[in-house]
Amino acid sequence: MIPFTGKCHMRQLVKNKPQPVGLKNFVVTTSEGLMVDFEIYFGNNPALLHPLGRGPGVVLRLSQSIPPGSCIFFDRLFTTIPLLEELKNRGYHGTGTIMANRVPNRQQLSFKEDKKMSRGEVDQRISDDIVLVKWKDSKAVLVASNCTGGTGIDKVQRYEKKEKHYVDVDAPKIVTSYNAFMGGVDVLDQSMEYYRTFMMTRKWTLKVILHFIDLAIVNSWRQYRNEMLANNTPKSFRFEVAETVLNTPSRERHESSPEVEPQEQPLVRYRPANDPSVGKRYDGFDHFPIFDDLKAPRTCRLEKCKSRSKLRCRKCDIYLCLNRDKDCFYIYYNK
Repeated sequence: MIPFTGKCHMRQLVKNKPQPVGLKNFVVTTSEGLMVDFEIYFGNNPALLHPLGRGPGVVLRLSQSIPPGSCIFFDRLFTTIPLLEELKNRGYHGTGTIMANRVPNRQQLSFKEDKKMSRGEVDQRISDDIVLVKWKDSKAVLVASNCTGGTGIDKVQRYEKKEKHYVDVDAPKIVTSYNAFMGGVDVLDQSMEYYRTFMMTRKWTLKVILHFIDLAIVNSWRQYRNEMLANNTPKSFRFEVAETVLNTPSRERHESSPEVEPQEQPLVRYRPANDPSVGKRYDGFDHFPIFDDLKAPRTCRLEKCKSRSKLRCRKCDIYLCLNRDKDCFYIYYNK
């Protein structure tokens, strides 16, 4: 959900959500929470219209961004038997929890009643290459798939209230796979809520723009984290991005500003500038040395260098050595 409580013809109310009021956004992600594609819901969207229904239409629409042969997991809001058959025809594997009233001829399949099943018991039915598995945990759950069955049994940890400790419970492969790869959208929502950009505005367009800026930052952070986890990764990734954007070259305005008479500046005590961030230091852009007419040179900021210099970096505002014997300026920004 894109939170927005103002006036907008696309605004929706979805109960039991952290942000119940706003613009509904259908998202497909990886199991780790990396967003692949999205589709904003605005009523009669022709892209989401499908003879199988609106829920299957969303899955089929977003699956176009996924390579064939991939495994798609979705909850009971979208799962239907015709959807699984259509995904199989298109070359996709699909698994999802399903409501009992969406199973055709469910009376003929004759699943066991919930009261007669013990914890960990599995009841499986196969109908037209679609596997339906009913598994009893604390409550019974019904899962449908066109690729995974309930014959493979794994062990899962569950808390037993009577015995007051964890016990091993049998779980079919279809349930363990669903639990392992289903929570990608929830991980993305949780990452978005950590540092969401908040702004009081009545314009829904601005809310959408800010939402997708935050979404782009979260996606970039996840890719950066996966690639640089083994290295010394900066902790404040969002601040690094903000500082890098602020240091991009600014374009000169065409408007002529009125001339202002120069005023005498009061004497200010010199304070050395802070060390630049990693992104600013190694971006390789606009690091030019300038010579300052100083009475006393400043300390060089290169690590382990104890010399002094009057040459300052125009961008980072720090002093570095640059003479015939030392080239701290090049070493600082390249090594």
